[in-house]
Amino acid sequence: MIHKNSVLSDLVASATKVLFKVAFSFEPLAPAAIRVFMNQQLCRYKDGRVIGDYKTRTKRLGKYHYRIELDMDLTGMQATHLLANFFPKQLRRFRRWFHD
Repeated sequence: MIHKNSVLSDLVASATKVLFKVAFSFEPLAPAAIRVFMNQQLCRYKDGRVIGDYKTRTKRLGKYHYRIELDMDLTGMQATHLLANFFPKQLRRFRRWFHD
C-alpha cells in the first residue's frame, strides 16, 4: 500500500514537471490568451449592463511580465457600482454617496 502511494506521488510529480515545462514554452503566447479571457469576462459584464463598451490590450513586457490596458465606457452609476465592489473597505466611510 505504501509502495503504491509513493509510485503515484512520483508519477504526479514527474507529470507536473512535464506540464510546467510545456506551459512555460508557450509563455510568449500568453498575451493573446489573456486578451481572450478578459474579453470573455467583460462580454458577460457588458451583456449584464454592468459596463458599457470596452477595449482590451495586452502587451508582453518581458518574461512573465505583462501590461493589460482596459478601456471601459461607464455611466456614473456603473462606475460607482464597480468602485464599491473593488474597494469596499476604502469606500465604507463614503457610503452615503456610494449606494445603489
